[in-house]
Amino acid sequence: MSKRVYWTALLSSGVIAMSAGIAQAQSQAEASRDSTTDSLGAIVITAQRREESVQDAALSITALGGDTLLNRQITSVEALSKAIPNVDFGTFGGSARIAVRGIGFDTINPGAEGRIAYHLDGVYIGRPAAQIGTFFDVERVEVLRGPQGTLYGRNATGGSINVISRKPKDHLEGYARVGYGNYDRMTFEGALGGPLAEGVRARVAVQAEDRDGYGTNLHTGHDIDDSRRWGVRGTLSFDLGPTATLDLTADYYRENDRNYGNHFLGAGNDFIPPVGLALGGTVPDKARDIDDVYEPRNRREFWGVAANFEAELGDLTLRAISAYRDSDMYLRTELDVTSLPLTLFDFTERAKQFSQEVQLSGDYSWGSFVAGVYYFDEKIFGGSEIPFSGLVFGMSEPLLEAYEAFGDTHTKAAAAFGQVDIHVTDTLTAVVGLRYSWEKKSVDDYGQFDLSRLYAPDNPPLPIVSRQASTSDNSITPKLGLEWRPVDDVMVYATVSKGFKSGGFNLGDNLPPFEPETIWAYEAGLKSTFADGRVRFNAAGFYYDYSNLQVSKVIGTSVTIVNAAGSEIYGIEADLNVMPVDGLQFDISGALLHSEYKDFSTPDPARPELITPENPTGTVVLDGNHLTQAPKRSFSAGVQYEMEIGDVTLTPRGELTYQSRVFFTPFNLDRVSRAPNTKLNAFLTIEKGPWTASLYGRNLTNRRTIGNALVASALAGFPVIGTYDPPRTYGVELGVRF
Repeated sequence: MSKRVYWTALLSSGVIAMSAGIAQAQSQAEASRDSTTDSLGAIVITAQRREESVQDAALSITALGGDTLLNRQITSVEALSKAIPNVDFGTFGGSARIAVRGIGFDTINPGAEGRIAYHLDGVYIGRPAAQIGTFFDVERVEVLRGPQGTLYGRNATGGSINVISRKPKDHLEGYARVGYGNYDRMTFEGALGGPLAEGVRARVAVQAEDRDGYGTNLHTGHDIDDSRRWGVRGTLSFDLGPTATLDLTADYYRENDRNYGNHFLGAGNDFIPPVGLALGGTVPDKARDIDDVYEPRNRREFWGVAANFEAELGDLTLRAISAYRDSDMYLRTELDVTSLPLTLFDFTERAKQFSQEVQLSGDYSWGSFVAGVYYFDEKIFGGSEIPFSGLVFGMSEPLLEAYEAFGDTHTKAAAAFGQVDIHVTDTLTAVVGLRYSWEKKSVDDYGQFDLSRLYAPDNPPLPIVSRQASTSDNSITPKLGLEWRPVDDVMVYATVSKGFKSGGFNLGDNLPPFEPETIWAYEAGLKSTFADGRVRFNAAGFYYDYSNLQVSKVIGTSVTIVNAAGSEIYGIEADLNVMPVDGLQFDISGALLHSEYKDFSTPDPARPELITPENPTGTVVLDGNHLTQAPKRSFSAGVQYEMEIGDVTLTPRGELTYQSRVFFTPFNLDRVSRAPNTKLNAFLTIEKGPWTASLYGRNLTNRRTIGNALVASALAGFPVIGTYDPPRTYGVELGVRF
């Protein structure tokens, strides 16, 4: 028995044995399940800083409870994106690239910040790489679409993902789940919580995954795209008198594997062969394999602590959230991704983040309000080094120092925000919100391109670019809205809001800072529940006017952010849930999305053949091109049936998802895109008292799709490199609640 099999078996058997001794009745297991407000289970959310049914929230939001996440095997942000219309997910360099309605994160620069605010228990997580390891022991997830700023500490132009973990209760309870699947995938997740003393509660949750790779490095015979990860989260809750509470949390997450390495996806230029192939290198016949001399390495470690204080002050609620987070990641892969030792790509990012948010809210007969202030301070050291073989330059030397760019970036942000909901009549509510944002970004960096020295990790830099600079931006962003409830369980709403994302710097160049971007968002929606809670239909239409959009492209050996002149986004999305008879449920969701750049022209570095006497810069007019990660059509459908056989409950479920083509660069080339695809998933959940067994299969047709891609440096001959989404996966999971 291997060490990892023994470890997983030992941990799982110990927790399950403890669980079996404590589990006394099914009623306790039922008590820990999601609260619902109708037959279809509209859960209670806090997206608007107050408890309300998701059907009463006048905004475009999808919320999934812990049981739904479990039954559909949604154990990551990637799996979550497949269940929600107009949400796209990919990874590049191990960073989460989340997009909502075509607005997302499309760069790999150290220190870059996404447009979708990701929160764990109210704490904003700034590093996209650190967002991946937070998805366990989840009570619910809330996905909000559109600009968020009048209710949240950190500004977001595209939306917000709120992950709410389970909190300790006044009685001893918890769960344990152990799973096994193809690719020798072993998983464990468990939690134990309850009272420690009068007014003191605790909870500890752990997760672990050990999985073989989806492919092989033919040069070494080792697995690649494997997974070795684990995480732990602890919570202490204190009752500070009859009206105040304090939650202290700490979490830790670690990965150590050969994940996130680049794959060869093809040639990025029809007239210029990739250098590795031109020099006699080869690529594997199987797309999921690589043949790299320099093997992928993924090392990352994230941890954080937070304090959440809440007090009832008569009709008011005071809340303060203090948090510190630390992240450290390192990734090694290649740019030429052939069998020749031509390049390395080492990426490093170390960040320290502090945030403080204070909110005051009240709920009255005339309406409600939320007001708050926010401070955010993040220091990041990071960069990349890309040594090249002398063969690339017609020389005989092995790896030369070549490109290197490192530096410190420092972000300070402060904001004041608030929103008032006023009941104009019994059926009409007016919403007024306002936010003031101030941000300052500083950089102390250097860039190097050195062909005079052999590569060595400890070589001192010889910078050709060195600078110290700073820039600051501020913005006032309002929100106005109306909510109309003509009858019970039906709401129509309309909002207009403005979003803002500050400018910043590209590491290693000497260019001026890229400028802030803004978005005006207009939305109208319908939320309805009828037929005694058996039918739920929600729909929303939206129009975005996007100005000074920040886009990225590869120039030389670096990814550079530039400002597009503008863009336009509009679309519709709808969700239909039907329970025609007890136990049988259909859910259908779909979205149509139109996105295009306006007044945007820029050279394509990967197509130097466009440079002519008439067009000396090789400029390409991109007006009408789609935004990145913005599929025109997306659709999902599911059906499940819960049946009772004696004291056993069986719930089979089938799912189908479809997504049209997704482009990864503004140039909209098919070779740098994800092709239209349809995927099928199937699940079977078996419950008996507190015990659960689940069978799952995802991507059953084994459709190979690209997670993300870009055209690499001219020095590598413009190869298209990127990552793949998971292949067909299946397995079984056993669990117990107590």
